[in-house]
Amino acid sequence: MDFLSNNDALLQLSIYGGTLLLFWVLEVFISSQKWNLKVLHTSLNAKFLVFVLPVQIILSLLVFYVSSWTEVTKWGLMYFLPIKVNSILFFIVAFIILDFFDYMYHFMMHKTPFFWRFHQVHHSDMEVDITTTIREHPGETFARVSFSIIAIVIVGASPWVLIVKQFIQSVSNLLSHTTLKLPDKLNNIVSLVFVTPNTHHIHHHYELPFTDSNYGDVLTIWDRLFSTFSKMEQSEIIYGVDTHMDELQNKDFKNLIARPFLETNSKDIKDVNVIQLNATEDYYEN
Repeated sequence: MDFLSNNDALLQLSIYGGTLLLFWVLEVFISSQKWNLKVLHTSLNAKFLVFVLPVQIILSLLVFYVSSWTEVTKWGLMYFLPIKVNSILFFIVAFIILDFFDYMYHFMMHKTPFFWRFHQVHHSDMEVDITTTIREHPGETFARVSFSIIAIVIVGASPWVLIVKQFIQSVSNLLSHTTLKLPDKLNNIVSLVFVTPNTHHIHHHYELPFTDSNYGDVLTIWDRLFSTFSKMEQSEIIYGVDTHMDELQNKDFKNLIARPFLETNSKDIKDVNVIQLNATEDYYEN
């Protein structure tokens, strides 16, 4: 734990970067996409890191300050449970609760018009692959980490719990976006508990109600519990967002960064959300 605490940034970067590179190379050999087009797609998504990393790094300092505070003061839900502090069971329970908060955060980003303006930049990728993971608007980064801080205060997650959870979550997020899919029979088994590329790619389908389903970050149990889990044939998935299907605009980095602010007062956004809500309700009623 001391090694993880002292080398957290290096470890996270190494694991995240190594996993990203490994599966990017595998995608090059297995995917039908030409390698030069994949390089262009990667370079576009990589540009988001220039804006995202400063926000992520600065707020991460606050994350671990708050986490350390909850550990020292024994503040949070975990310290009211009859579980030995810093045991394996402590981590498992904390991980499950924090994963539920991640599910709620993702649900909020879709259902709240203001937050959706930022999150739809991630969904606007019409060529989903492992680099889509880093396609995140800095405004969403701020919202995501801020929500995590609130969850940490409520749960009472100690720093070592967050470090291990982040390792698992980072790898899961990368793998869920990769173009490498599981065989159907294996996916049906694994996806009973864990998010797979097959289930998450359905979430990136351009049209409702599938866009508003499969919110899970690591675990699928919340989608199953709250009836937001969906299935569809992988061959039928079309990536993107039905309100923004202009391929050139979705490859224009300046447009993507500015888009949430340009649409702040757009009546169309409100109308689209009404249509989305009706479509989702009809789907789950049927």
